[in-house]
Amino acid sequence: MKTNEIAMIGLALTLLSACGAEAQDIFTTEDFRQDRALWTTPGYYGNNTMSEIGEMQVENRFGEIGTGVEGSLDLASPYDYASATEHYEALLEQADGGTEHSYDSLPDWRGRWVGGAVGLDGGDNPASAVAAMLTPQYQEYFAQEMKAVAEGRMWDADAFCLPGGFIGSVVNAEEFVVTPEKVWTIGADNTANYIRWIYTDGSGHASGDFAHPKWHGESVGFWHEDVLVVHSNQIRGWKGLPFEFTDDLETVERYWLDGDTMRGELFLYDPNVFVRPYFTQLVYERDDDARPELRPLFNSCTDTNGPSSKVFLDERGFLNERLPGDALYWEATDPRPWGTFFDESDRRYLEHLDAGGTPPGE
Repeated sequence: MKTNEIAMIGLALTLLSACGAEAQDIFTTEDFRQDRALWTTPGYYGNNTMSEIGEMQVENRFGEIGTGVEGSLDLASPYDYASATEHYEALLEQADGGTEHSYDSLPDWRGRWVGGAVGLDGGDNPASAVAAMLTPQYQEYFAQEMKAVAEGRMWDADAFCLPGGFIGSVVNAEEFVVTPEKVWTIGADNTANYIRWIYTDGSGHASGDFAHPKWHGESVGFWHEDVLVVHSNQIRGWKGLPFEFTDDLETVERYWLDGDTMRGELFLYDPNVFVRPYFTQLVYERDDDARPELRPLFNSCTDTNGPSSKVFLDERGFLNERLPGDALYWEATDPRPWGTFFDESDRRYLEHLDAGGTPPGE
């Protein structure tokens, strides 16, 4: 950060303090967008971690002081690579072009794995630590979501039968199917299934007309002895806890076996979103419970959430579809449906308060 930028922020904080704004936080503010200078300060979120903010409505402790500890987890990549491609190619060079495996020499990754990302949501840091990793526009989006979530006005892709996106495909992996030419990661939850194809045959990424954003991106990789290294690009911009990302997101992953623990690293590169590449660890434990009822199932969102909210049975007994202008219409091409949701949620919540309604916790 440049010296003049630091000075400007310091001046803004001084002015806010002089006006009594030091007590301002997401629980008391009338307009969070006016609090830009406070978005990266722990006190603005009541020193709460992201998890604690998510639990507030459930536990009816709206506005309580949290237990966040600054610096408990470093969210920034420890490397100075300018891009995921540079990072990946450096690892490939370190591996002398990669290890060629046969079926006999591949590591044994069989089994069902339980786990995912450690600290993707900032871990024990206050929520401000995540905000500090974001560019100004995405800090605003983040602050808006934290305010809404603290008040119980949550958005979840599954609730609208929308895909979980790339981050979901990483953190929900349950199986790793390994062959010399390709690795599959497979996972399932109550509303969706996740599958990734990671090509380790040296074929590289698709290009030209075949390069376009995809829900789970496009992944290629190589082996460095028994460590799998993955580069993903062509990822469709979406939302994955705890932040949004754009079509420019590219990632580097590493996976290796440590006893019955699968360890990994995930590096996220998106200059639109992050001021520095974001880093999180991945940890999966091998689950020896082989009960048939724990086997993954193919699920569709409509199994648990019902049919599409756009389709309904009209007064004639015909299947019909809601159109723009209908109060319950959902625009499928909306690139930021959560943004639309939060804006409308803000509007309705303020109307609720103006009409004499009470905020959470009262």
